[in-house]
Amino acid sequence: MLWPITLLTLSLLLGQSCCATDTLLQGQYLKHGQELVSAFNIFKLKFFSFENSSNLYLGIWYNDLYLNGNKQYAHIQDRAVWIANRNNPIPGRSGSLTVDSLGRLKILRGASKSLLEITSTETTGNTTLKLLDTGNLQLQEMDSDGSVRRVLWQSFDYPTDTFLPGMKLGFNVKTGKRWELTSWLGDTLPASGSFVFGMDANITNRLIILWRGNMYWASGLWFKDRFSLEEFNSEFVFSYVSTESEHYFMFSVDRHYGDTVFPTITIDQKGILHINRLDREVTHVRCSPFTIGDEVYNECYGKDPRMCLNAGCIVPDMPSGFRNCSPYGYTYFRETVSAFSGNGFVLDETGGRLSSADCRVMCLQNCSCLAYASTNRDGTGCEIWNIDPSNKRSASHRPRTIYILVKGYGVHQPNEKAATWLVVVASLFLMIPVTWFIIYLILRKFKVKACLKTVLVEIEHCVCDYLVIGCIRRRLQTPRVGSTIDQEMLLRELGIDRRGRRHRRSARKSNHNDLQIFSFETVALATDYFSDANKLGEGGFGPVYKGRLLDGEEVAIKRLSIASGQGLVEFKNEAMLIAKLQHTNLVQLIGCCIEKDEKMLIYEYMPNKSLDYFLFDPLRKNVLDWTLRFMIMEGIVQGLLYLHKYSRLKVIHRDIKASNILLDEDMNPKISDFGMARIFGAQESRANNTKRVAGTFGYMSPEYFREGLFSAKSDVFSFGVLML
Repeated sequence: MLWPITLLTLSLLLGQSCCATDTLLQGQYLKHGQELVSAFNIFKLKFFSFENSSNLYLGIWYNDLYLNGNKQYAHIQDRAVWIANRNNPIPGRSGSLTVDSLGRLKILRGASKSLLEITSTETTGNTTLKLLDTGNLQLQEMDSDGSVRRVLWQSFDYPTDTFLPGMKLGFNVKTGKRWELTSWLGDTLPASGSFVFGMDANITNRLIILWRGNMYWASGLWFKDRFSLEEFNSEFVFSYVSTESEHYFMFSVDRHYGDTVFPTITIDQKGILHINRLDREVTHVRCSPFTIGDEVYNECYGKDPRMCLNAGCIVPDMPSGFRNCSPYGYTYFRETVSAFSGNGFVLDETGGRLSSADCRVMCLQNCSCLAYASTNRDGTGCEIWNIDPSNKRSASHRPRTIYILVKGYGVHQPNEKAATWLVVVASLFLMIPVTWFIIYLILRKFKVKACLKTVLVEIEHCVCDYLVIGCIRRRLQTPRVGSTIDQEMLLRELGIDRRGRRHRRSARKSNHNDLQIFSFETVALATDYFSDANKLGEGGFGPVYKGRLLDGEEVAIKRLSIASGQGLVEFKNEAMLIAKLQHTNLVQLIGCCIEKDEKMLIYEYMPNKSLDYFLFDPLRKNVLDWTLRFMIMEGIVQGLLYLHKYSRLKVIHRDIKASNILLDEDMNPKISDFGMARIFGAQESRANNTKRVAGTFGYMSPEYFREGLFSAKSDVFSFGVLML
């Protein structure tokens, strides 16, 4: 009789607790030391704590049985992929998880004291908590037959620092809910840190990394099932979903790896993005959001953005008030683990816990700071030094990681000879202008000033003394806009006065007209780094790309090619003319980009391309019925009439042809390409003469082709050819 009673008692006890199963039933408790294990032993849910910490956390881990204790998986075994109470740990070692009688999921402190209510929705039906083999923890409302009626809550909707297959990275447009990864605050402190990995809210088809809201890395735009940044296209398969209510990315493993590879993407407390398989790290993103990197960062700040874009790094806009006080030359922080005497200045944390990244910023803003370190074992807190602390080692202090500011290139120690070479090179560069000035004085004495002046402008022939270095016997090409001075001079010629620092992520309007200045970085991102997929065509000026600005506006971008027959004169001509001309039948110039050797013009985008796209195609020309043809011809006439008679400037286009007539979404024509255009005086009616006949021969009037004479009649003749 005793044996049945014992079995009954044991079964009742087991009914109130949880054993090795994947399901926690309503009314059961998962306590510290117990686990939920998914059906195929891949993931487990358990309470855990860190060494030297009395706080308790509830997290999902890869299961030891699934990994078979293999040492190569240690980096995965030692870290939770999801934590329920990262910002609300349980004090002490007593905690439990339960689904109460109302179907609410709760974390309890001790036996019954509620610490964290994970879900607040009340249900009257049967509710269970289940850990899936995907690593997703779901609170499910069940039907009487054991099937799932609906999912009330799931951990995949609340990611922490790790991205698993099946999770979303993006946002819900209607509710504002965001799915993104947030780094830990410290090495052993999983509270929300300062780094975020997620979808760009402005350009939804790319992923970005932010430090306190400042972007310093981007994946490149998503196009044709891959990112434009090739380094990010690993053996994992990403997918992009965009609907009226949601925009998000997901990822999975390539099929040829089977089901044995379970990947993770993790953002750590230093802002480094780790992309892992179970057996190894596939790749990682190491970009520094700060002006000074260290031995693990790919330093990007302050370099040419075009060099950084290839690696995904983006020169960040630092927070307001940030100032860089680093010494002259290339510098970085060297990581050292040793025991130092605590003679530094410990910063106050009353405003909130300081992460290692925050401490780095504090050091960079202090012009006397030479080193920094975290004060707490969990990687938080901040202590800075104004002397090198490595000279004051102490056996009585615990070893810790300290970052010491060092001069040098990357991870190498500075070389004293480098300073000597720097002086020599600087002296040589200083001698060059002095030498040229002496040569100029000698040449001036021998009365060759006029010839030298001719060389500096445009010459067809040059007969100079052999001492005139660089004198050539052909027409000199227009110099490229390379230096900052050249750029400023060109902007002034365009009527733009650039004062202060240009905004890196958006364009701004000038004081004199509506022409906007775009940075190269903005244009590169808009065109997906000038990918062939966005290339619309190529003309005499260079290639034309389709782009999308940060505000979603579609634009067409003309990029001057180095091999182009056109150059700086045509660029200035077009920029100044179109900016001053406003008419519904003239293409609108939005802005320009003048940076380094780049010269680009940004126009409104014409979705129906140009007239020749329809006119000379045997199938598409059927779209042009007589009503539409007449509308297009009338629009061209209106545009020419404005140019010749009603605009502030009397303009002769000189290159009217089918490919220069663009069509908007309603097939309205817009005259484009003003690189060859010329301005007449307000009362000037006679024909002008030029030695440089430019344009398309088939559309040229006879007097222009033979004698170089052009006037308003030249455009009318070209329009007549087009009309025929």
